[in-house]
Amino acid sequence: MIEGEKLAALLKHGAAIHIIEPDTEIDYYGALELSDEEQAAGRPAGALAVRLDVPVGKFVNTPEPGRVFQCHLTGSGCVYHFDVPYRSASPLPDTIWYMALPESAERIQLRDFVRVPIPMSIEAKLPGNHGSLKDYREVALIDISGGGLCFVHDEPLIMDAPISVRVPELPRIGTLETEGTIRRATPIETNLGMTYHIGVMFGDTLGTRERERLVQSIYQLQQSYLRKGLKIPQIDHTKRS
Repeated sequence: MIEGEKLAALLKHGAAIHIIEPDTEIDYYGALELSDEEQAAGRPAGALAVRLDVPVGKFVNTPEPGRVFQCHLTGSGCVYHFDVPYRSASPLPDTIWYMALPESAERIQLRDFVRVPIPMSIEAKLPGNHGSLKDYREVALIDISGGGLCFVHDEPLIMDAPISVRVPELPRIGTLETEGTIRRATPIETNLGMTYHIGVMFGDTLGTRERERLVQSIYQLQQSYLRKGLKIPQIDHTKRS
């Protein structure tokens, strides 16, 4: 459980936040907004201001004061959960909710690199001769995290070689197009022969804000599994079957 100064350090300007309330079907994303004075003090004062990324048509349907919402905040390497009541909303054109300050928060992910399996096709520029990258080709994604991804390939690839990837249809992101480095090529025996699980690390190619958005996107994918009653499989990339 996070409280006091540690909690205040998480409530920083621009931090990504996810607000949900199943009974009202509210499922909003936004960012914490601190005044210049609050930023100088290093904490919000009086209320938690959240600038919502929602259309005006949704924003004007405000809940009654006192309704409690579940909030998920992306911190440094973790996602934190807390429940706080709604207080009021800003006048348009701003789309800000004011909520009570949390007294504590629970860490719900051990780190921001939790892998989520996604059976979909992505595009990758694979390493070619002399360190060059070939044209994009379609490969099967196995899973993705805030720090990298893994896909299937029919042959091993050069360790520590650069690679470019395009991942379509991610929540709140659309197409993720970024670069990475090949860190793993695990041989996997299947009924159709040998394939390889290629592990890619994004490294510093994603900025802090981009990584936070990706973590929130992955968290939303996790929630979609749970809402559908599906168990998120844990994939052992070292196992040969």
